[in-house]
Amino acid sequence: MSTITDTHLLLERQAHMGGVQRVYRFNNGYGLSAINSPMAHIYPFAWEIAVLKGVSENGSFETLCYDTPLTSDVEVFQTTDEANAFIERAAREIGGAS
Repeated sequence: MSTITDTHLLLERQAHMGGVQRVYRFNNGYGLSAINSPMAHIYPFAWEIAVLKGVSENGSFETLCYDTPLTSDVEVFQTTDEANAFIERAAREIGGAS
């Protein structure tokens, strides 16, 4: 079983409905919220990831961001490997990482 990446990880905390939320932050202030919770979605999944705008160093953020070239919605991944690939892609495409 693979584990979700710690690259660009800012913090990990308990999710609202149980499970875990991991907040990722890129140098340009964009980031990701990755939630793994059996109660967060009606279908089973490994991770639900949303793009965040204006992520501060304490993990708060301005808004969910639905207007990036990466995605226009919250993405749902059936495996941790798929979630990791999305996080890596986000780092390149919206985070400015090379």
